[in-house]
Amino acid sequence: MSTGIRRAGPPQAIQKLRENSFVIHVPLSEPPGADWKRLFYDAQRAAPPDFPPRSCEMNGATLRFRSEAASVAERIGWIDKWIERANEKEAALGVRTEDARLRREEHTRELQEIAGWNARWAKL
Repeated sequence: MSTGIRRAGPPQAIQKLRENSFVIHVPLSEPPGADWKRLFYDAQRAAPPDFPPRSCEMNGATLRFRSEAASVAERIGWIDKWIERANEKEAALGVRTEDARLRREEHTRELQEIAGWNARWAKL
């Protein structure tokens, strides 16, 4: 059984906004559902003033935020706490159901399909 959504890798800068300021992507273990996203955003009530609630955006299995380079490690610490709280609340509410399992399976199928297309296009 899954233990919930996890950070699936280190943060990656994908765009430079200005000197020492970047858009950061964080891979997640699976795309979160609407209930989990709500729990994640609810966990941000104690966020620091320089990292306001809803400053993290989710798209598929990727979380995105903006940060100064010096603040990335601290923000990842906050994000890890929010992920853990969302997983705990989701487990306590019994939200991880058949829908969550089907969503994980669909995500796995999509990744396999993408890998197949990428293999076909590798020599283009």
